[in-house]
Amino acid sequence: MANRLVKRTRKTPLETSKDPLQRARDNYPRRVSMPVSMAHAMNAFLEESRKVNKSRRARLQGALELALLEIPGLQGVGSRAQVANISKDGTVNVVVDSPTLAHELGVVYKAALLNKLRELLKDKDSLAGITVRTARKQSQPGA
Repeated sequence: MANRLVKRTRKTPLETSKDPLQRARDNYPRRVSMPVSMAHAMNAFLEESRKVNKSRRARLQGALELALLEIPGLQGVGSRAQVANISKDGTVNVVVDSPTLAHELGVVYKAALLNKLRELLKDKDSLAGITVRTARKQSQPGA
Protein backbone atom coordinates (compact mmCIF):
# COMPACT_ATOMS: atom_id res chain seq x y z
CA MET A 1 0.00 0.00 0.00
CA ALA A 2 1.32 3.42 -0.92
CA ASN A 3 1.89 6.06 1.73
CA ARG A 4 -0.37 9.05 1.54
CA LEU A 5 1.31 12.40 1.09
CA VAL A 6 -1.73 14.32 2.25
CA LYS A 7 -3.37 13.72 5.59
CA ARG A 8 -7.00 12.79 5.24
CA THR A 9 -9.30 14.28 7.86
CA ARG A 10 -11.64 12.12 9.82
CA LYS A 11 -14.49 14.52 9.25
CA THR A 12 -17.06 14.13 6.56
CA PRO A 13 -17.54 17.02 4.12
CA LEU A 14 -20.73 17.97 5.95
CA GLU A 15 -18.88 18.24 9.28
CA THR A 16 -16.02 20.38 8.02
CA SER A 17 -15.84 24.02 8.90
CA LYS A 18 -16.78 26.68 6.36
CA ASP A 19 -13.87 28.81 7.54
CA PRO A 20 -10.79 28.16 5.33
CA LEU A 21 -8.40 28.94 8.19
CA GLN A 22 -10.05 26.34 10.41
CA ARG A 23 -9.97 23.80 7.56
CA ALA A 24 -6.24 24.45 7.11
CA ARG A 25 -5.69 23.90 10.85
CA ASP A 26 -7.65 20.65 10.73
CA ASN A 27 -5.70 19.34 7.74
CA TYR A 28 -2.25 20.56 8.84
CA PRO A 29 -0.08 17.65 9.97
CA ARG A 30 1.19 17.73 13.53
CA ARG A 31 4.70 19.08 13.93
CA VAL A 32 7.49 16.82 15.00
CA SER A 33 8.85 17.83 18.36
CA MET A 34 12.40 19.08 18.22
CA PRO A 35 15.13 17.54 20.35
CA VAL A 36 15.66 19.26 23.66
CA SER A 37 18.93 20.68 24.89
CA MET A 38 21.06 18.89 27.44
CA ALA A 39 20.20 21.55 30.01
CA HIS A 40 16.47 20.88 29.61
CA ALA A 41 17.02 17.13 29.85
CA MET A 42 19.13 17.47 33.01
CA ASN A 43 16.58 19.83 34.52
CA ALA A 44 13.79 17.30 33.92
CA PHE A 45 15.93 14.49 35.36
CA LEU A 46 16.85 16.46 38.47
CA GLU A 47 13.23 17.51 38.99
CA GLU A 48 12.21 13.86 39.01
CA SER A 49 14.99 12.98 41.45
CA ARG A 50 13.87 15.80 43.75
CA LYS A 51 10.39 14.32 43.80
CA VAL A 52 11.81 10.92 44.67
CA ASN A 53 13.96 12.39 47.43
CA LYS A 54 11.01 14.25 48.88
CA SER A 55 8.96 11.09 49.05
CA ARG A 56 11.91 9.21 50.56
CA ARG A 57 12.36 11.94 53.16
CA ALA A 58 8.64 11.81 53.97
CA ARG A 59 8.79 8.01 54.26
CA LEU A 60 11.78 8.27 56.62
CA GLN A 61 10.06 11.00 58.65
CA GLY A 62 7.02 8.77 59.13
CA ALA A 63 9.20 5.82 60.09
CA LEU A 64 11.14 8.01 62.55
CA GLU A 65 7.93 9.14 64.24
CA LEU A 66 6.68 5.53 64.50
CA ALA A 67 10.05 4.35 65.84
CA LEU A 68 10.09 7.08 68.48
CA LEU A 69 6.58 6.07 69.56
CA GLU A 70 7.53 2.40 69.91
CA ILE A 71 10.77 2.87 71.88
CA PRO A 72 10.07 3.06 75.62
CA GLY A 73 10.93 6.45 77.08
CA LEU A 74 10.66 8.35 73.78
CA GLN A 75 6.88 8.54 73.29
CA GLY A 76 6.51 12.35 73.21
CA VAL A 77 9.58 13.09 71.10
CA GLY A 78 8.21 12.37 67.61
CA SER A 79 7.15 15.94 66.84
CA ARG A 80 10.49 17.40 68.00
CA ALA A 81 12.69 15.31 65.67
CA GLN A 82 12.80 16.07 61.93
CA VAL A 83 14.63 14.25 59.14
CA ALA A 84 16.90 16.90 57.61
CA ASN A 85 18.33 14.84 54.74
CA ILE A 86 19.67 11.47 53.72
CA SER A 87 23.30 11.33 52.69
CA LYS A 88 24.59 9.34 49.72
CA ASP A 89 26.05 6.63 51.94
CA GLY A 90 22.66 5.97 53.62
CA THR A 91 23.09 7.96 56.81
CA VAL A 92 19.96 9.72 58.04
CA ASN A 93 20.58 13.20 59.43
CA VAL A 94 18.04 14.12 62.11
CA VAL A 95 17.59 17.60 63.57
CA VAL A 96 16.15 18.13 67.04
CA ASP A 97 15.45 21.26 69.05
CA SER A 98 17.52 20.67 72.19
CA PRO A 99 21.07 19.44 72.86
CA THR A 100 19.83 17.05 75.56
CA LEU A 101 17.48 15.33 73.14
CA ALA A 102 20.26 15.22 70.52
CA HIS A 103 22.51 13.42 73.01
CA GLU A 104 19.77 10.96 74.00
CA LEU A 105 18.85 10.07 70.42
CA GLY A 106 22.40 10.17 69.05
CA VAL A 107 24.17 8.29 71.85
CA VAL A 108 21.83 6.61 74.35
CA TYR A 109 19.05 5.38 72.03
CA LYS A 110 21.05 5.28 68.78
CA ALA A 111 21.25 1.48 68.39
CA ALA A 112 17.62 0.90 69.33
CA LEU A 113 16.42 3.71 67.06
CA LEU A 114 18.49 2.51 64.12
CA ASN A 115 17.28 -1.10 64.55
CA LYS A 116 13.65 0.04 64.74
CA LEU A 117 14.06 2.24 61.63
CA ARG A 118 15.64 -0.65 59.71
CA GLU A 119 12.77 -2.89 60.76
CA LEU A 120 10.14 -0.36 59.66
CA LEU A 121 11.88 0.39 56.35
CA LYS A 122 12.68 -3.20 55.41
CA ASP A 123 12.57 -3.72 51.59
CA LYS A 124 12.16 0.04 50.99
CA ASP A 125 15.35 1.78 52.16
CA SER A 126 18.62 0.63 53.63
CA LEU A 127 20.16 2.73 56.37
CA ALA A 128 23.87 2.82 57.18
CA GLY A 129 23.58 4.98 60.27
CA ILE A 130 21.94 7.89 61.99
CA THR A 131 23.34 11.29 62.93
CA VAL A 132 21.48 13.56 65.33
CA ARG A 133 22.29 17.24 65.73
CA THR A 134 20.72 20.32 67.23
CA ALA A 135 18.95 22.82 65.02
CA ARG A 136 20.56 26.22 64.71
CA LYS A 137 18.73 28.81 66.71
CA GLN A 138 17.49 31.92 64.97
CA SER A 139 19.11 35.01 66.42
CA GLN A 140 16.46 37.46 67.52
CA PRO A 141 17.05 41.17 66.93
CA GLY A 142 17.56 43.18 70.11
CA ALA A 143 18.27 40.13 72.25
